[in-house]
Formats: sequence, structure tokens, C-alpha cells
Amino acid sequence: MGSPQQPPIDPRYYRPYRFYRPRSIAGPIVLVAIGVAFLLANMRVISPGQIAWLFATWWPLLLILLGLIRIGEYAIARSQGEPAPHFGGGAVAIVIFVLLVGLTASSARHWNWRAINDNVDVNPGWDGIFGDRYDFNQEMTQALPVGGRVQIFSDHGSVTVHVTDNGDAPVKLVVHRHISASSQEEAQKFNDREKPAMTLDGNTLHINPGQNEPHVQVGFVWGPRFVSDMEVWAPRKAAVQVDTARGDVVVSDRDADVNVTTAYSGDIQVSQVKGNVEVACRKGDVHINNVTGDVHVNGKADDVTLADISGVAILDGEFFGDTKLSHIGKSVKFHSTRTDMELGKLEGDLDMDSGDLHATSVGGPLEVHTRAKDIRLEDVSGPITIENSHGEIDLRPRSPFGDVNVSNHSGPIHITVPENAGFTVDARSSRGELESDFDLKVTKTGEDHVAEGTVGKGGNKLQLTTDHGTIEIRKG
Repeated sequence: MGSPQQPPIDPRYYRPYRFYRPRSIAGPIVLVAIGVAFLLANMRVISPGQIAWLFATWWPLLLILLGLIRIGEYAIARSQGEPAPHFGGGAVAIVIFVLLVGLTASSARHWNWRAINDNVDVNPGWDGIFGDRYDFNQEMTQALPVGGRVQIFSDHGSVTVHVTDNGDAPVKLVVHRHISASSQEEAQKFNDREKPAMTLDGNTLHINPGQNEPHVQVGFVWGPRFVSDMEVWAPRKAAVQVDTARGDVVVSDRDADVNVTTAYSGDIQVSQVKGNVEVACRKGDVHINNVTGDVHVNGKADDVTLADISGVAILDGEFFGDTKLSHIGKSVKFHSTRTDMELGKLEGDLDMDSGDLHATSVGGPLEVHTRAKDIRLEDVSGPITIENSHGEIDLRPRSPFGDVNVSNHSGPIHITVPENAGFTVDARSSRGELESDFDLKVTKTGEDHVAEGTVGKGGNKLQLTTDHGTIEIRKG
């Protein structure tokens, strides 16, 4: 009797046997290592800055660890006759992540983070990454000879210069030091090492907060982060010079010259000075008021405010915010890549930003060369020269005014002159209209309008030229 016949197998339900291949444990081990590192950071056993430095230096060990785990898994599987564990999608993602972040961290470790911080105006609030903040105060004094001057150096921190109540009192220095470190003991150690210095060299007293140790500024160097805010009390008649890399500077109540230089960033305030003031800056606001001498600001700044200056005011550089001038006793000279301006005197106010220039009560001669600004000048005397483009010009001179020469490219010109003034007119508008409240001869040739003539008894010349704009001459 034959064996029973097996029924045919339906291929729809047939599945060939496959060996089970376990997943590799390399990925989870790496995740555990990363988790342990962050746990140690949360427990303050190691600082985040140290973790960053360790990873940026030793991250290739993670790839070596992954490789060793894979070799071990493969060898064990072969000895047991089983298939080797395979890399899952998560493990592959971890390898790619480690490669990308590791290469970036290795490169970033060599970046000059201090320079980046100085040139990018961003404060993400990451000071805590360098550890807890600990505050220390140090104080010292030094006698200053009659007629002496004070020179202050600072790397990172604010500088405030006060006046001593007694003119014969010594110069007093108070350093408010802020150190970010992993412990009080570490911060104390570095504070004890960094001693402020007051050194008398001839007639000059040099003041240094004592900040010479490397900090967490370049790459991921280990060590605390220092900020040393200084307060200095000096005799009123002592000239003051402040040289700082980054930090705000405040100087007031001086009967001598003041010189302030910021190499990277910091706001500057100078007030109540009987002498000259010179400021060189790179980034930050500048506020100067109540100065009996000349004021010179050069470099790069954001908002600039000068008020109640008895002497000359000179601004030379790039100014990216609002420029406000008020009551300048002598001439004003302004120079940037976009605007050149000179005023004989400013009895009123002047406000200027990237798109507007407005001034009142200006004593000439006045000369402005700029572009892409709307210009409005009121109560202006003396000779006037304005050259502009892609903006509007509104001019209101007062009697007696000198020769007026206004040229505008792709923009209108509006001028309002006293009704009883006498002057001669030569106005030309190309591809625009020309309107006048005075009795002038206006001729039109194609798209060009020309107005010429004499008003009243004549006198100084009013010369107006524009293309793609309207000229209006109004009585005021």
C-alpha cells in the first residue's frame, strides 16, 4: 500500500524559512555613552565646556568603538554558526550624526570664538555653559603727581571713571570681577592669581585689572571666563585715557582731555568735560555732551549723539544707527562712504539715519554730498551746496542767505525763500515740472523746463538742477 499523497502547497501561503539576524548593540552602547556624558554635566561632575572639548578632540574613538563592537559581534556569530548582527537604520543614523557633528566640532575648536562674539551682535545667554558665576571685589589706591594723567587698560568689562571729592586724594581703583567656573575653589584660585595693577611711569598712572590668564574664548580651551568691571576715582584735573577691548565706558566730570578707544565693542558715554574728547570705536553707541573743547569720533558706531559741544565736532567713519547732533558751537564735519557734510555752525538740531537728513538752525557755509536720502533743511544761512540722488530735497534758507547750488538726480527739489528776498535764478528740470511763486520766465523745450530771472534787487544766485523730478520755488 503506497504512502498517502501530500496535497499540493498553495504558493500564496508558502514562506521560505529565514534565519533570524539580531540587530547590533553598537548603536545602543554609543547612546548610553552620550547619555552618561550629559548626566555627568547635569550632576556638575563635568562642565558642558569640557564635554564640548572632549568630544571635539576624541570623537573618532566613538567610530573605533563601533568598529570594535562590530568585529566582536561578527567573530562570535561565526564561532557559533549564526548570522552576524546587522546594522539597523538607527545605528546608521548615529554613525552619520557622529561624523557630521564630529567634523564640525573639530573645526570649531580652532575657531576664534572671541572674534566671532565681537563681530556678531548676538547674546544667546550661554554664559552658564562655562560654569557658575562667582563675584569678587578688589580695591587699591595710588597717589598721582600734580599734572599727572591716568591711562586705563581693560580686556573684558566695563570702565567707569568718577571724580574724587578731594583734588589731592589718590587715585582709587575698585575691580568687580565675575568669574564663571565649575566651583568656588576654582574661581577663587584664578581670582587670587589675577591681581590688578597700578603702576606709575613718570607722570602717567597705568591701571590694569589683571586679566592675563587664558579663558574660554578661543576654541574649547578649559578654564574660567573673566569679566572685570572697573570703577576709577581720579582728580578732576587729570587727563584720562581708556583703552578697552570689549565693554562699556563712562567718563564724566573732567577738567582735562579725555581719550577713549574700544577695540571691538562697547557703548561710550562722556559728559561734563572741560577739554577735548577723542573717541575711536568699532561697535556700539556713542553719547557725548557738555564739552567745552573739540570732539572727534572715528571708526564704526551705531547710534551717535553729540550735544552742547562748544568746539568743533568731527565724525569720520561708518555710522549705522541714528546720528543726532545738537548745539555745536563751531563747525561740524561728517565723513562716511556715503555722506560728506560740513556745517559752519549748528545752533539747532540735526538728525540723520540711513534714509533721512533733517536739520534746523544751521549756520553756513553748508555743504552736503550724499545719495538716497530725503533731505530737509530749515532756517539755514550762508552759502549752501547740496548734491543728492534718489531722494527728496526740501530747503528753507533764511535771510540773508548766500549762493545756493542744489543738484538732485532722480528726485524733486522744493525750496522756500523769504518773500522779500532778492536773488537771481537759474533752475533746470529735465523730465519734470517747474513751478514758481515768483515772476520768472519759464521756458519748455521737449521734456525740459528752464526758469531764469531776477527777483527783487537781485543778489546771490539760486541754482537748481534736477532730472526726473519737479522743482518748486515757493514764497515763505
